Amino acid sequence: MFISRSVDRHRIPGACIGLLAASTLATAPAFADPYPGLTGRIATADSAATAGNNPAGSTRFDKRAFEAELMLLSSESTWESGFTGTGDKSKSHDSSDTYVPRLFLVQPINEDFAFSFTLLGVGFSDDLGDWPGRYFIKSYDSLYASAFPSLAWRVNERWSVAGSVAITYTSFKQERVVANIFDPGFGDGKSEINTDSVEYGFGLSALYEHSDRTRWGLTYNSEIDATQKGDNKLSGLGPQTERVMGELGILDLDVKVKSQSPQSIWLGFYHAFDNAHALALDAAWVDFSSFKLSEFYFNGDAFLETESNYNDVYGLSASYTWPVAKRWKLGLGGLLTNQFIDDDQRTSSLRLDSIWSLGMAAEWQWDAARRVKLSLSYLDFGDAPVDSDPIPGLGSYSGKYSSRGSLLFQLGVSWGSL
Repeated sequence: MFISRSVDRHRIPGACIGLLAASTLATAPAFADPYPGLTGRIATADSAATAGNNPAGSTRFDKRAFEAELMLLSSESTWESGFTGTGDKSKSHDSSDTYVPRLFLVQPINEDFAFSFTLLGVGFSDDLGDWPGRYFIKSYDSLYASAFPSLAWRVNERWSVAGSVAITYTSFKQERVVANIFDPGFGDGKSEINTDSVEYGFGLSALYEHSDRTRWGLTYNSEIDATQKGDNKLSGLGPQTERVMGELGILDLDVKVKSQSPQSIWLGFYHAFDNAHALALDAAWVDFSSFKLSEFYFNGDAFLETESNYNDVYGLSASYTWPVAKRWKLGLGGLLTNQFIDDDQRTSSLRLDSIWSLGMAAEWQWDAARRVKLSLSYLDFGDAPVDSDPIPGLGSYSGKYSSRGSLLFQLGVSWGSL
């Protein structure tokens, strides 16, 4: 499930995005380590979150484990833009909160097999306001909510593998302004497209346990091609404009919106030291060059096809955890990616750039079975400069973020962690 609330008109993408020491500190930790933000994912396999991060790690559990987490991404940004040659610059301020609840379950079947289940969500939304390109797009909301059931098999004492099915619900809503060009004096009308669909993908994962303290993990998630069917609602049309659009067959169009979530490969490493400190490293490749936010088809004909050339995304994350008291552990972590899209390819529809993040997490051992995790991370999404082709009568539109930072809060409770 993905819930967002926008305070102002220029949402940044949520994009993309998705987590205690024993009484004797000199021994290995009996509970999972706290990993800030999106770090410590692929080879840790010490909590129910492995159901979503690396399902092959489910075979390490001999009893049921469950984790519930609420993520809050709170963003503040300032977008400065204007038309070249005019000397005028405008500023728009954005404040938004995005809530993402996540649920993870691991259920052992026997010594060799385990079942796991995850509910995850991610989405993009933006309201561009009354900008000159509002006749092409004014706002959009995209939602991807996935159920991720998996079956893991322990091949031997070192190797475990898993297969997963991704069941994804996708919805898309877009609004744009329609000019009443045949009705002078009329204000603008509005076009609203609403579509949704259910799509399927798959995942493969593996975990290699070199020792009780050292693990390697590998995951693959397939791309998901979503074809959403829906309708185009027009409102506020002047009588002459509506008559002309009816004669052209524009009023009752069969609408399809196609999008694509890219495939990805993750590699992870985990090692616990003799003093109960631990290090986790993850590296990711995301086939973002095949990403499609939306392509529109009206009665089978393409309109506003994606022209941006996205980059494949490479990411690296690291986290380090250590015990600080009988029931407390702390963790530090960070994340870094390359640019999602080059500056000369970026458009106002999806203002992505590179990402870097730093964060801290704390974990408290509530009792013998339960623990609580708190995490705070700072994410920077870059200034994402945009330069458009010339617009007749106005010139070229350019803009960038003068400030663009986000805070990621995480609060989680788990039962049955290792």
